[in-house]
Amino acid sequence: MARTIASFCKEFYIHSFVAVLVMGACVSVPAKLQAQGSTVKGKVRDENRTPVAGVVVQIRSLKKGDYTEKDGRFELKNIPAGTYELEASLLGYKVEKKTISVKSNEDLNVDLRLNPQAVTMQSVEVRAQRKKQEQTDTRTSVITVDPQEAKVKAGAVEDVFRTLQTMPGVVAPNDFSSQLVIRGSGPDQNLILMDNIELFNPYRLYGFISLFNPETVNGITLLTGGFGSRYSDRLSAVLDITNRDGYRDRGYLTGKLNMSLTNANLVLDGAIPFWNGSWVVSTRRTYYDLIAGPIAKSLGAVDGDVAFPNFRDLQMKVTLYPVTDHKITLNALTSRDNTMFSSGQNRDRADSVSITDNSYNDVFGMSWLWIASKSYTMNTVISTYTNTGATSFGGLGGSQAVIGTNDPIKKNDFQRLQDSLRLAGLDVPQLYSISGSTGYTFRKTSIRNEHSWHVDSTHTVDGGLLHDWIYTGVQVNIDFDPRLKALQQVNPRIPRIPDNFENGVSYIRSSAYLQDNIRVTDALTVQAGVRADFFALIDKFTVVPRLSASYAISPASTLRAAWGIYYQSPGYEKLFDAQIFLDLTSTAVQNLRPERATHYILGYDHMLTDEWQFKAEVYYKGFNDLILPERRQGMIWSAQKIPGLADSVYKTRAGWTLPAASMGDSLTTTPVNSATGESYGLEVMLQKVANIGENKLYGWVSYSLALANRYQDGLTIPFNYDRRHNFNIVGGMKISENVDLSFTFVYGTGFPWTQPTGIKPRVILVKDTVSGEMTPRIDTDWRGVIFDVERGGLANINQGRLPDYHRLDIRFTTYARWFDCKWSFYLDVINVYNQRNVVAEQYRVDQETLTLTKRPQYMLPILPTLGFSVAL
Repeated sequence: MARTIASFCKEFYIHSFVAVLVMGACVSVPAKLQAQGSTVKGKVRDENRTPVAGVVVQIRSLKKGDYTEKDGRFELKNIPAGTYELEASLLGYKVEKKTISVKSNEDLNVDLRLNPQAVTMQSVEVRAQRKKQEQTDTRTSVITVDPQEAKVKAGAVEDVFRTLQTMPGVVAPNDFSSQLVIRGSGPDQNLILMDNIELFNPYRLYGFISLFNPETVNGITLLTGGFGSRYSDRLSAVLDITNRDGYRDRGYLTGKLNMSLTNANLVLDGAIPFWNGSWVVSTRRTYYDLIAGPIAKSLGAVDGDVAFPNFRDLQMKVTLYPVTDHKITLNALTSRDNTMFSSGQNRDRADSVSITDNSYNDVFGMSWLWIASKSYTMNTVISTYTNTGATSFGGLGGSQAVIGTNDPIKKNDFQRLQDSLRLAGLDVPQLYSISGSTGYTFRKTSIRNEHSWHVDSTHTVDGGLLHDWIYTGVQVNIDFDPRLKALQQVNPRIPRIPDNFENGVSYIRSSAYLQDNIRVTDALTVQAGVRADFFALIDKFTVVPRLSASYAISPASTLRAAWGIYYQSPGYEKLFDAQIFLDLTSTAVQNLRPERATHYILGYDHMLTDEWQFKAEVYYKGFNDLILPERRQGMIWSAQKIPGLADSVYKTRAGWTLPAASMGDSLTTTPVNSATGESYGLEVMLQKVANIGENKLYGWVSYSLALANRYQDGLTIPFNYDRRHNFNIVGGMKISENVDLSFTFVYGTGFPWTQPTGIKPRVILVKDTVSGEMTPRIDTDWRGVIFDVERGGLANINQGRLPDYHRLDIRFTTYARWFDCKWSFYLDVINVYNQRNVVAEQYRVDQETLTLTKRPQYMLPILPTLGFSVAL
């Protein structure tokens, strides 16, 4: 098996590498055939004479343009002799125009100066522009997003995470989740940073949206693999988000208000009259509870004190420059998620539920940036982060299982059935009952100290120290229905959830890293790094190397490669994302090894024109020591069919043998290193990185081929989110001067799914009235034998597939200026053609025919949303 996989990987990478080189050669030919001419080059600075990166410098009449590099330099080649208007533009600055005269075969040097300007609504045509990655940047798998894309992207519900879900190598678990599944890894394997502060649970409304406010985010960088030594304790990817400073050039108070049918978002900012400072405050609130709640009450679905899910937050950032070359930043964030739901007495369905859920996030951070000299800087960040939650619940359920139908059971119908059976002297069916409470607490205090030394223009050394004090704890108190307990006892493959558990662990985590970035030649840049980590929870110390390089094949083409080893320690905060429960207070934790991944990445990108870029990457990730629940030998009770009987007999106990015991796997809550895995794939992307001239189209097209498997006990198990093929078309255009259209189309093959293998009689353990011992027997009710769905053992997990997924979203935005304010209005339509995408499949046993019936569960239907934004 291992040789087969190795052979396949070898052939896969050889063919992929050849394909990338062939495509690169094809797209490189036109660049070499361009006509020769003069060169216009120079540097762009701001009002403080600081170089500005990412500026679009262009000659519109020739449709020629370039992005400025880190040092502000730009270069326009093959410019014919003549007089032109040179234009420099960047969001947040006034457009700078300068008339130039170009002579034949003579280079022209031009310096440009940009001055700040408030962002206007009509500047939307540059919102989707991306900065071209410098050829000396050795990072592979880099995705940068303009925060404004989350504001205008169709179907993103103005959420940063959902904007990233249409990037190469990134998929969404389903329509209801903003989590990121990246290159065959789970959401628990992604490191998420906000202003250098690690966040454990950055989701709101049960994961539907993230906590990041697109109105205050300044930069979004996603590293989907091969990231450098600066980052640790995650196996898969890094999402690094920075929040913007307040605007100092608009006075002491300015603001912006966004409202839609589901939420409101207010942002205020301005200057501080001392230390050249600024401030920004934002607050958001969803009001599903204010709209959906009254509607549900009017329909009789709920009654009493009821509130649907709601989310609110308050975020603040203060930036100060007390003395020259010193910058102090203060960050604060507090948020609340609340849900209270109870089924009304007049409910239509037999089942009932009562839930009260509250979760809280509080973040505070302070950073000090010291620019000691032109070559040396130091940044120190002190932060605290607390995430807590508490849930209480109760109710009656399982009517569909009790009755054995896929249709919802009405309350009155169920009561009539109970009454008729009681009068007939037969067993009366009862719904399953459950009640209890759960809670969690994640606390982390951190200090991070980082240094950067620019030895010269071609050599940079970075290093840092990080120390965390962490507490993570969980609490579980559940009162199971005795029948539910009986089912759990005879089904050892069902993951164990303890009835009562309340414990937590406190530990430290320390890290140090050093990386050296050097331009070896004009074309080759190499970055080598090493990282050391100490994970006190498992008392393990690791040292890992990481290496990346970039090679400039031509001014328009770059080849990049990366290799590295990554470790991830266990923790309740990671189990939260993985949605599994393990006991991290047991003595088995000390025997754990940190999970390990090795990344191999090869990438190629080429600028087809000044506006269009082609990118391709092949990658391989190997996983070792993955932590899963321990499987132990347990007792499995089962009954076998007695052959040769009439079909009707099998509905009774007479058609089955007495329950017999056999040994089988039993899942526990003990963590063990029991699995390995791998993921590999090819990603290609064609994107428009700039708008030059009058071209009004922007966006990208991407395709990903990906395979992800886990290996356990000699078996191959497809990863839960193993989407083999994924295709995205994302873009937009200006229909008219005041109207924009954006669109998103996603197609992906189905996720793995565990299909049933048949049906089986339910065996329960009951106490013998004479001996007092627990005795197995086949469970029956008034219909006869009760049957359960059989899903097989470990060998059957994820061997099936859900149907393919596809969805089209469209958004229209129009702009106006009223009452000296800038307005925008939008209509966002999710799932335009109302595709019924399947998120899961439920199976029931038809008690009459003893066959399985399938009932798909669907994701979001067509969902239109209206909203507006006003800049004060």
